[in-house]
Amino acid sequence: MIQNNDRIKIAILDHSPDLGGAEVAILTLLKKMDRSRFEVTVILPSPGPFSEALQDIDVPISIIRLPMGLIHLKRGRVFRSFLLLFVSIFYLHFFLLKLCIYLKRRNFQLILTNTIKAHLYGSIAARLCSIPLVWRFHDILFSPDFSPLLVRFIVFFGNLFPRKILAVSRATQDSLVKNGVKERRTEVIFNAIDEDLFEISESFKDIREEYHLDPTVKLVGCIGRIIPQKGQMVLLRAIPGVLERYRDTFFLIVGDAFLREEAYKNELLEFIDKNGIEDRIRFTGFRKDIRRVINSLDVMVFPSITPEAFGLSTLEAMSLAKPVIASDVGGIREMIEDRESGLLVEPNRPEQITEAILCLFNCPEVSGRIGQKAKEVAQEKFPLKNYVLQMEQACYDSATSA
Repeated sequence: MIQNNDRIKIAILDHSPDLGGAEVAILTLLKKMDRSRFEVTVILPSPGPFSEALQDIDVPISIIRLPMGLIHLKRGRVFRSFLLLFVSIFYLHFFLLKLCIYLKRRNFQLILTNTIKAHLYGSIAARLCSIPLVWRFHDILFSPDFSPLLVRFIVFFGNLFPRKILAVSRATQDSLVKNGVKERRTEVIFNAIDEDLFEISESFKDIREEYHLDPTVKLVGCIGRIIPQKGQMVLLRAIPGVLERYRDTFFLIVGDAFLREEAYKNELLEFIDKNGIEDRIRFTGFRKDIRRVINSLDVMVFPSITPEAFGLSTLEAMSLAKPVIASDVGGIREMIEDRESGLLVEPNRPEQITEAILCLFNCPEVSGRIGQKAKEVAQEKFPLKNYVLQMEQACYDSATSA
């Protein structure tokens, strides 16, 4: 029985040691969560950028090694994923045993899972330990990102194990319900960003200085993990059309490939070389100074070719009053009203991205108006306070309900 003055002990499970969007969202929550009411430990499969960021804000972490075969399972590769799962199944038993022993010995009262793989193994652990479970769902169940078999597993587990599935957008909730998850099990809680990180100080230095660019050069950026779904190739195909009109434009691809995804990055580099645009574009890798990067940009582009559940980088750009061009997919349309708080384009249509960039360059007053409206929407519709309070309430209700 949880007393009113007791702190609720929460274990957050995440399968990734890296700082992707799902991890950044949880990190933002934990920075502001009321520690007089909640005691949180994050359980990860290995050390990495995520564990380092958690240590920076004094959040306890525990490393319980997950079989490498499970870490490298791919959502859409059914046969290969089945083989990896089969090979790893023996070690999975030991992983679950260690996880359950850890959860029971420390008397956790709630498990919050934050990624697809964590939803699946966390559900089993929660049932074995008789601990209430909540899923924080950051994905849209879209083929080919998710194989039909994996979707069936997710829906089956989602209807059986968690007390609540907290979707990051209505598009995410709709995809769950459409595929068979009972709607009463779901709730929409929009992500938010750490507003403190996006205050620009007087000592701000434009990133153009780092790349030895003239202050008048127009700068276009694309932020996100380098994978085909994010559509970096679509942006590259749009660049020649922009350079025909504005030769001094420079492009930044912010982010990098990980978990054996270097092949796609190599495709991008080959395209750049073949089209002779290597002097107009840079890959920056992962950066910690995203605020500085975004504030230096004239335009932000998010050219996703598959539905985005919720674009954190989109919200970051909007918060800094930057005009955003984004694919009209998934939860993005819940964030951007076309030609009011951003420009929406059809996915996989580079010519539309070219046209949108030129439109903003040709009409600075329109670009400024759209950027200012985007900032207003970010502040009014996606405030950090709402995100934290709603997540706290959902965790409290799930941990204390009979």
